[in-house]
Amino acid sequence: MSKHCGGVVALLFLIKLCYNECCPELCQCFSAATVICSDDRMKVLPVNISTQVKELIVVASGVTHVNGSSFRENLKLNKLVILNCLLKVVSSNAFDQLTELRELEISGNSHLFTFEMETFNKLAHLTRLLLNNNMISVLYNGIFDCLQRLETLKLRGNGLSYLPSLLFQNLYQLQELDLSFNHIGSLSADIFHNNSVLRVFTMQGNMISYLPVAIFAHLNNLEELNFQSNHIMILNPEAFPPSLRKLVLKKNRLVQLSPVGSQKLQHLLYLDLSQNSLSELPTDFFQNLISLKNLDLSENQIVLLHSTVFKGLFNLKTINLQRNNLSLLEGNLFKDQQVMEKLYLSMNNLRSLPFGFFDYLDFQCIVQLHGNPWHCDCDIQYFLDWLRYNHRNVDDFSKVYCNEPEFIKGHSLVSLDKEMLVCSKNSSSELEGSAADIAQSVTKIPSNDYSTIQCSFQEFNDATSIRCKVTKCTSLKFQAVFENADGNKSECVVSNEWPAPTGCLNGTL
Repeated sequence: MSKHCGGVVALLFLIKLCYNECCPELCQCFSAATVICSDDRMKVLPVNISTQVKELIVVASGVTHVNGSSFRENLKLNKLVILNCLLKVVSSNAFDQLTELRELEISGNSHLFTFEMETFNKLAHLTRLLLNNNMISVLYNGIFDCLQRLETLKLRGNGLSYLPSLLFQNLYQLQELDLSFNHIGSLSADIFHNNSVLRVFTMQGNMISYLPVAIFAHLNNLEELNFQSNHIMILNPEAFPPSLRKLVLKKNRLVQLSPVGSQKLQHLLYLDLSQNSLSELPTDFFQNLISLKNLDLSENQIVLLHSTVFKGLFNLKTINLQRNNLSLLEGNLFKDQQVMEKLYLSMNNLRSLPFGFFDYLDFQCIVQLHGNPWHCDCDIQYFLDWLRYNHRNVDDFSKVYCNEPEFIKGHSLVSLDKEMLVCSKNSSSELEGSAADIAQSVTKIPSNDYSTIQCSFQEFNDATSIRCKVTKCTSLKFQAVFENADGNKSECVVSNEWPAPTGCLNGTL
């Protein structure tokens, strides 16, 4: 080590030593501006703090009370944090000496149930107030009235069940409000009457069942709303302002959507309606969401999607439809989603996909398709060809299994040969003919009485198929030699071999 570097290290050590010599007992001081105390033996806040200190952070201490004598005069704290302590009481004059405070956090104190009315009256410069994960059950009208510069207020994880209608009336600069994980059952229509600059409102994990029509009417700067895990059953189309960019309604009780529910939301980028009880979507519900990039409809009960439901959504990059009851999709469903990057269709009831279904999508779009009961007959040829060519874009492509017919059930779709995709007499191509014609065209192929393979020969609409029933676990090899009309055998030989079907064990089914 050079003498210069050694001198710097020594100087830093001396500075730290000086800080620690002046540092309160049971605390650490790594700079003149910051004091960190974390010791369960500490029962009261340190009073011998230098006037140079700007930040006091007390974590996991035994402090139970904060009052007017907890802080010395002329203290110029900008930030005070009391986190995960045994705090029980914060007196009305506790912060009267801290007139320069900009940020206050009192969180994680499981014995703290309330604040007195005048507690925050002297904190006129406060911009951030975090009161998370306490046991606060009551907030009185007027408790925040002196905090007219407050920009962020967080009350997550408390025991609040009711909010007075004038609680936030003087918070003119409030931009972010978090009331998540309480027990709030309703919001008054005028609760945000004076909060015109509010940008983010989070209400996750409460008991809201209804949103008043005009509740956000004055919030022309509101960009993000999160009502995840509430009890909302009806979505009021007039409740949301046109400025909204992100709307989360995941895990509510929505059964249906209003046909005009999105007329004003032309700037919305993110919409989460997952984990509700939606079975059908109005054809024009998303029509005006021209900016939408991310749409989550997963874990609903959607059975049908009209071909025009996503019409005009040219900016969509992600559509999540997994874990629904979809059994049929229109070929032009994603005609306007040519910039889509992720499409999730897994865990539905899809048996096949129409010809040309993927042709509108970008060739780099990531797709999820596993967990569907694919019917692997001749009608799935387009899907099989697309899957083989684009398998790098398919998540878990080897888990895209056949569910029918029985002889290839459980086989990965990409492992099939084209010759295995034979349409049975119930397939769409054969339904064009009558049942009688089909029955008459079937000819049984003679076999040994004790044979484990029984086959029949069938001709219909210039197509020929051979269906075989395997009565014992065995591999199956098919080989055909074609004979011309003049009796001469053709050199064309079709040969293929299938392994024993899944479910075989020790030679038995």
